[in-house]
Amino acid sequence: MKASESQQADLLSLSNLDLEITRTRVAIAALTSGEAFAALRQSQRDAAASLIESRNQLDSVELELSRAEADLKLVEQRIDKDNQRLNQTSSSKDAQGIQAELETLKKRKSDLEDFELSILERKEQAEAAYQVIIHDKKLIDDELATKESENEAQIIKLRSGLDLLTQQRNQQASRIQSDLLELYEKKSSRGLAIGRLVNRECGACRITIGATALAEISGLARDEVATCPDCQAILVR
Repeated sequence: MKASESQQADLLSLSNLDLEITRTRVAIAALTSGEAFAALRQSQRDAAASLIESRNQLDSVELELSRAEADLKLVEQRIDKDNQRLNQTSSSKDAQGIQAELETLKKRKSDLEDFELSILERKEQAEAAYQVIIHDKKLIDDELATKESENEAQIIKLRSGLDLLTQQRNQQASRIQSDLLELYEKKSSRGLAIGRLVNRECGACRITIGATALAEISGLARDEVATCPDCQAILVR
């Protein structure tokens, strides 16, 4: 096949554009896959699970506290009622019974107050742990949101660049003779279709061409399309 040196140079430029288009598409695919954020999203899920667990623990402590407060209130009401009965009774026997009951109630009240204090301490610890998890989760959420925003901006930039590259590619392809372009497209389906011959090295496969094959290539007219004996890519001399 014959093709002018300028046509061969145009074909090499087309190949460079195709390589850039491929690299851009690979970059877009990587950014849209979400794999870059897999670890961060897992951290977000773990933080959300920890937050639910911590909230449940806090709710449990608060429920326990409300029950203890209710029990204490009942004991205090019973003490008030017994004190009123003690003040009103004129029977020494009844008074002794009320006094004994008051002693029991006071002991019960003391135990409940101590229990309430222990619950309050646990509630304070649970609230502190809950706030720490909220803070940590917010940091993860903010980091993920920032990175996703940056990622989306990069995708938009790459897609815009891809549109421009595609337009340039179409314009470049329109300047190349049809049979040469068809040969290039056919070879492209199997790998790199074209490379520049530098000294004895094929720019497509990077293999050094033997002396006999190099002599044959050198003997071709400048407008004769040469190919690499190893990878069959078009060689631009």
